[in-house]
Amino acid sequence: MTQLVTTLAGAFGFALICGLGFYQDRGWDRTLTSAAIAALAFGLVGHWWMRLWLASLVSAQQEQAQAEMERQQQAHAEAQAEAQAATQQEAPPA
Repeated sequence: MTQLVTTLAGAFGFALICGLGFYQDRGWDRTLTSAAIAALAFGLVGHWWMRLWLASLVSAQQEQAQAEMERQQQAHAEAQAEAQAATQQEAPPA
C-alpha cells in the first residue's frame, strides 16, 4: 500500500509540473528537470504521509483492543462478584 501511494504521488507530481511547464511554454530540459524533482518530492511526502497514516491506524487498533480487553476483564470481575454474592446469600449462616 505504501509503495502504491508513493508511486502515485510521484506520478502526480511529475504530471502536474510537466503540465504547468508546458502551459507556460518553458523548455523541455527545464520542464523535465523540474518534473523529475517534483516527482521525487511528491513521492517522499506521499511515502511519509502513508507511513504516518498507517502508524496511526495501528495505534488506534491497539488502543481499541486494549479497551476491549479491559471491558471484558471488568465484566468478568463483576460476574464473579455477583456469583459470590449469590452464593453467600444461598448459604445458611454458620
